[in-house]
Amino acid sequence: MARVPIDVETEIDRFCNSIKQDTYTRSVDIALATVYIFKKLIGESKWSNASELIALIRSQAHRLNQGQPVDSITFNITRRILKLIREVSGRIIHGKNEGSDISLTLQAVLNDRTATSTINDDDNNNNNKTEENFQPKKQQIQSNISNSIPIINVEDEVSVQRLKPELMDDLNWYSSEIELSVKNLSQQALAHIHANELILTLGYSYTVEQFFKYASSKKRQFHVFILEHAPFFTGHKMAINLSQLNIPVTVVTDSAVFAIMARVNKIVIGTRSLLANGGLTAKSGTYNLALAAKNYNVPLLVCAPTYKFSPTYLPSFDPVMCNSFPSPENILSYESIFQSSLDIIVPMHDYVPPELVTLIIGSGMGNAPSYVYRIVSELYSAEDNDLERLQKESLR
Repeated sequence: MARVPIDVETEIDRFCNSIKQDTYTRSVDIALATVYIFKKLIGESKWSNASELIALIRSQAHRLNQGQPVDSITFNITRRILKLIREVSGRIIHGKNEGSDISLTLQAVLNDRTATSTINDDDNNNNNKTEENFQPKKQQIQSNISNSIPIINVEDEVSVQRLKPELMDDLNWYSSEIELSVKNLSQQALAHIHANELILTLGYSYTVEQFFKYASSKKRQFHVFILEHAPFFTGHKMAINLSQLNIPVTVVTDSAVFAIMARVNKIVIGTRSLLANGGLTAKSGTYNLALAAKNYNVPLLVCAPTYKFSPTYLPSFDPVMCNSFPSPENILSYESIFQSSLDIIVPMHDYVPPELVTLIIGSGMGNAPSYVYRIVSELYSAEDNDLERLQKESLR
């Protein structure tokens, strides 16, 4: 396997330390930093073909995701880059995307059936044709089918000289897509925010802030209720930022969510990760918010850029692994007389099942939660869905 250069090792360690210290304040920064590290890894490491490159990236996936849950953005970016490598390899060998292999294979089968049916009709109409005349045609058809079915595992055939330039171009394009993802998502705000609506959100989310900002810039009048998200109180930051944009805001305690739900027109929230079944992991308190919305039939809209779509299913691993547990200092100080006799658990995130979600607003358009699995299958390759297993094994 190819070795990782020392400067890339240093960059990976710096990235992991920044994650542990919560240096990144926006999820888009984590996504861009991950792409940058992989571009550096691909550009400076020594590898001879696409198979070696895939093995190299997979070997570094659990290192980059160290200290993060298995449904993290880092894993999503890793899977997407692995899919890009396979697509570029298929494009170099066959002159098309690898995803079109199945359709071409099916087309070959259909052509086989059509040709065979034509031959059988000719034999029935012309009884004087012999079996010897039929066999060459059948052999020719089978030969055409075998030639038309492309080779799917082409990674071993693509050299570094052919793969690296095209792959780096695709990675640059992917970085630009990530940078514009929040902007493209926020431009859908006018389709979901209507005049004089009361909109509820939870805590602070950069994506949701830009969503509201775009609607306000287009002179759309609305009022935002913000749950303060105790004990972290990130809702105060959201209230300050929106008020500076002249958007009317009201900060509400988390315990009052059920009382105010009857007045709310819709809920707009962000998410940390969107799972393959349409469920999501979001800030703690989101599950209670979703239950109250379901009781009052209030639509729950989730803003999720593409890099937050994860092929992970919650039942496939320990639910603790998709959560984070910070210090309970904000709830009970270490000097408290009760500290020695209590175990205090402070989960950072809730899991919200898909039946409580109304609409997923992505970078392209809104989709129902039931359609997420289709988007995930287009973004990632199925053979890369076991990255969380590698992380589990590394922790043993």
